[in-house]
Amino acid sequence: MPEYVSLVLLEVNGQEISDFKSVTEKEVELAKQVKLMNKTGFTNVTARYEVEVDYVVPKDAPEFDFTSVANGTLTIDKMNGVRDTFTGVYTLKIGATKYDGDKEATRTINLGATGRA
Repeated sequence: MPEYVSLVLLEVNGQEISDFKSVTEKEVELAKQVKLMNKTGFTNVTARYEVEVDYVVPKDAPEFDFTSVANGTLTIDKMNGVRDTFTGVYTLKIGATKYDGDKEATRTINLGATGRA
């Protein structure tokens, strides 16, 4: 059965934002190769979580200020009863606005998180 995301919710300082069109979880590096004298070794690294969201710019309301995102919570609710929750969310990068010419304008936002559950 395919997996569909039903809701993406960002909570910052008691304010909830759910105007997202899509979400992309970035790769998480868990270990690195270390060159040793006669072989290759491995060392663990601190996991760094990143999520890229496409925010739908509202037509008749002010745009959310993503520069204020500090220590937020991002929840991805899937239709199968599973939720992925990112904690300690900060805005890393605010992208350019994309206009599709028909219906809506979207802005790509890169978010970093300190934890994932």
